[in-house]
Amino acid sequence: MPYHGDESAIARCYDGDYAALRTPSGDVAFYVEEALRAGGPVLELGCGTGRILVPSAQAGARMTGLDFSETMLRQLRAKLPEADVHVGDMRAFDLKRRFALVTIPFRALGHVHETAGQLAVFRNVSRHLAPGGRVIFNFFQPDPNYLVGPQPERLDVEHRDGDVTVRRYSTTVPHVWKQVTDVAMRWEIEGGDGAIEHRAATFPMRWYHRFELEHLLARAGLAVEALYGAFDRSPVGPDTGELIFVARPA
Repeated sequence: MPYHGDESAIARCYDGDYAALRTPSGDVAFYVEEALRAGGPVLELGCGTGRILVPSAQAGARMTGLDFSETMLRQLRAKLPEADVHVGDMRAFDLKRRFALVTIPFRALGHVHETAGQLAVFRNVSRHLAPGGRVIFNFFQPDPNYLVGPQPERLDVEHRDGDVTVRRYSTTVPHVWKQVTDVAMRWEIEGGDGAIEHRAATFPMRWYHRFELEHLLARAGLAVEALYGAFDRSPVGPDTGELIFVARPA
């Protein structure tokens, strides 16, 4: 599940990149609301730098986090030193506790490529749920336009951090027969003096389709309670970009 190349670049730029790219989606507000609604401890898998975990904890939710990247978790601990977070693989973990809610926000499932691993994730989730507990996760709804072949480099986002300007570019190469896209990202980090630092990282990202996820959940003993196409809880449709699942043990 690790990144290739400069993982520190991803960690360093992650919060700024996704504050610009994801804040308009409403995903942070959605997960904070669900964490508070759970009424008990919450486990976030793939918590990364804490983009969702930190505001959830600051709002009063009892948060625990798990991520495979110590580099990302160092960023989280810098923001919330008392955070209860663990280095681990979502396919194979045992925290010896149960939770009212388990979440897998954003694209963490994309780092799990094989069916056996995907089932292991959801079975681990089920084992860690308290009675009446739920799992909530989201993934992008695949856009066929991006699956037909390699996509030329594009500017994903540009944002400022003090007197530093960060520009992130990406290219993607899809492999349809295995539902995996090779993603290459590079950053131009321009200081106030005009000097530019170049960083880069690559990783393979698995994609999923709606009914594939429904079958995985069913095989893991989880029943879909709700499915949304956006974080305002509107239904999935041809133009919605998200698949947001809410499930309980069957």
